[in-house]
Amino acid sequence: MADRFDSPEALADHVARQLEPALRVGERVCVGFSGGLDSTVLFDVLAGLRDRMGFALEAMHVHHGLSPNADAWAGSCEAFARGLGVPFRAVRVQVDREDRAGLEGAARHARREALAACGASVIALAHHRDDQAETVLLQALRGTGLKGLAGMAPVHEALGVRWVRPLLDVPREALAACARARSLAWIEDESNASIAIDRNFLRHEGLERLRTRFPQADGALARLARHAASAGRLLEALARQDAGGPLESPRLKAAPLRALPRERAANVLRHWIEANGGAMPSAARLGEMLRQLLDAKGDADVRLVHEGLLLARDGDALAIATAREACADWEVAWRGEAIVSLGEGRGEVRFEPLTGEGIAANRVAGGAWRFGPRRGGEFQLAVISLPGR
Repeated sequence: MADRFDSPEALADHVARQLEPALRVGERVCVGFSGGLDSTVLFDVLAGLRDRMGFALEAMHVHHGLSPNADAWAGSCEAFARGLGVPFRAVRVQVDREDRAGLEGAARHARREALAACGASVIALAHHRDDQAETVLLQALRGTGLKGLAGMAPVHEALGVRWVRPLLDVPREALAACARARSLAWIEDESNASIAIDRNFLRHEGLERLRTRFPQADGALARLARHAASAGRLLEALARQDAGGPLESPRLKAAPLRALPRERAANVLRHWIEANGGAMPSAARLGEMLRQLLDAKGDADVRLVHEGLLLARDGDALAIATAREACADWEVAWRGEAIVSLGEGRGEVRFEPLTGEGIAANRVAGGAWRFGPRRGGEFQLAVISLPGR
C-alpha cells in the first residue's frame, strides 16, 4: 500500500484531498506536535500546504512531564517549528496518575483538553492506518460496540473544535519513507517500547504476528472500522426516528419508547445519552437504566447517575441533565422536624431520636440548618435515610 504515497508530493496531495472538505479558507489549524515520526511528517506536510489551501497554521506540543526527556523534547519541537516559520507553544499539563483510565488514558485526556483550548477552530492529528488497526483490535478485545469498532473518525466535532486526521489511510511505513526523503529528524519516546501498555503490546507482539500470516491485516481492520462507522450512522438515524423528539432535547416521552422492541428502545437511550454529552454505558448498565426508567410505577422517583449525568423519570417523560445542573439552586430549612421533604423529585430525609450522640434539638429549632446541593465546606450528616430508594 505504500506505493500510493511513494513520494512526499503524493503524500501532500493525499493530505490536501482529505483536508479540503473539512477546512474553510482562512481557518486557524493547530497541529498536535509530539515530535515523533507521525506528527513530524504531518507538520511538515501542513506547512507546505498552508499557502496552497489558505489556512493559518500553528503548532502545540503538550508537555506531560512523564519522561525525564520531556524538557528536551519540547525544545526540539520548538526548534523544528521555528525552522518552518510556524507559531509554536508548549503547554504543560498535570496528568492524574490515579485516573481509573490508567496513565495512558489520563495523559490522552489531558492532551485533548489542552489542544481543544488552543484557540484554533481545527486540530490536526497524525494518527495513521497502523494506529487505526491497533485501535480497532484493542476495542474488539474489550468487547466494545459499533462505536468502538468504528475506531477514530477522519473528521469529528468535540469540545467545541473540529478534529481532523488526514493520515488515517496512510501506513506508517509510508510516513517513514517520506521522512527519510525529506531528511526529517524525529523523537523516539522510550515509553513506546514498553509492552506493559496494552496498545504497545498489540503493536509489537500482536499485530506483528498477525501480519506474518495475514499481510493485509491493517487494511482489513481499517475497512472494518469504516463498516462499523457506517452501521453506527444508520443506528443513530433509527434512534432519531424512534425517539419521538430531538435526541439533543433534555426530555423524551416515555410512551413511544415503551412501544418499541427493547433493543430499539435501548438504541434510543444510548444515542440520547451521547447527544447530551454522556459516555456510552456498558450493555448491562444500559439495560438496567432502561428497565428502571421505563418499567417503574408512575409515581416512582427514579433518579440515576451516570458519568456526571442525572437521568430521571418525570411523570411520563424521561429527563436528563448534568448532575451539577440537577442539584443547582435549591434549599430547604430544617427546624427539627422528624421528616423533611426536599421538594419534588428529591425525596425526603427522616430523623430518629437518639439517646446517645446526635444533634441537640435546641440547635436546629431556629431554622438556620438547611438542606441543599453541596458547595464545599458544609457540615455533612453521616447517615441519612432516604425511604423508597
